[in-house]
Amino acid sequence: MAQVADFNIANASGAAVRSDLNAVFEAIKTCNSGGSDPTNPEAFMFYADTADNNNLKIRNSANNGFTTIGSVNSANLGLLPVAGGTMTGQLLGDDSSGSGSPAYAFDSDTDTGMFRNGANTIGFSTAGTERAVINSDGFTIRARGDVRFGDSDSSNYVALQSPATVSSNVTFTLPGADGSSGQFIKTDGSGNLSFATVSTFSGDASALTGTSLASNVVSTSITSLGTLSSLAVSGTSTLPTVNSTTVTATNVNSTTAKATTLKTNATNRVATAFQNSSGTEIGRLANTYVNFNGSGTVAINDDLNVSSITDNGTGAYTINFTTAMADVNYSVGLAWNIQSVNNRSCGTDNSNYTTSGFKVTIEDVTQNYASGTSRQDCSRISVAVFGNT
Repeated sequence: MAQVADFNIANASGAAVRSDLNAVFEAIKTCNSGGSDPTNPEAFMFYADTADNNNLKIRNSANNGFTTIGSVNSANLGLLPVAGGTMTGQLLGDDSSGSGSPAYAFDSDTDTGMFRNGANTIGFSTAGTERAVINSDGFTIRARGDVRFGDSDSSNYVALQSPATVSSNVTFTLPGADGSSGQFIKTDGSGNLSFATVSTFSGDASALTGTSLASNVVSTSITSLGTLSSLAVSGTSTLPTVNSTTVTATNVNSTTAKATTLKTNATNRVATAFQNSSGTEIGRLANTYVNFNGSGTVAINDDLNVSSITDNGTGAYTINFTTAMADVNYSVGLAWNIQSVNNRSCGTDNSNYTTSGFKVTIEDVTQNYASGTSRQDCSRISVAVFGNT
């Protein structure tokens, strides 16, 4: 170890010059090693500080201080090699960096990496945009980014994503244990999730409220549904007895179905059909009817889908539909009051049988039809039409 006051070789005797040279060479050979800074340092001078863990130092270009390189007693002077190596202590990054130039990035992708978003917050960016942050609140994905779970070969995935707009923060807490087969996950309204079993009814369900019943409900023990303003069934539901003001259903299989009104799901006037357990149609409701007085001035007593009745003279009437029939293949049922003075029959006139209406005549069977005197007015005539409109 050696240091010299300066590296100048002064004029002197041979022995003195030789002594100066030996001292300078010794200082160079030992990198100016010593327990304190060299007396007259120069810029870029090396200095091995034996009082500071034998660290090798170099004088800065301004010649106003030494910069530590590393300990000569450590491999690679204690510095991390280009490949491999083990680090001790903290790795400090630039805390003023942002998503566009993250402190920890990649040489060929400098806008992708990790940076300090704020106090106690780490940000992650790709393509210069912050995608997620980690802080004391947890892990937050920005701007509706997906959480994706790939399949076994990562060709497809299942993703979770937030709504486009959230009015306030929502946290869902998962159940602490698995549920049973067939259960579903429900919330208590405060974000706490749990497994629950679908409720079933047994016996009198008169306390059932609301306007709809879920599809594919099967029960052999419901004896009453109380009074519902509407019972909407999608799919097939088996109900032994349904007492309701209005029943709206695609399929209702029931031993007894009691209702003031049955509604079809069709948007047009398709007559409601009845099927047996095999799905074969066994009946259909009339979608048009009328009860009218045909004596004197024709007057409608009650009707459905009849706009008017045209009086064509004695015993002849035309029934006019409000909504036309789909075709002329509809069926007509007729009834009239029986009076003691005449034997009467009622029928339709095939020459006036269209999708918009048809003609009805009342005949006295004791009279000669060909003479034109057989037709008789009737005070009560009932007509029912079966078909689709």
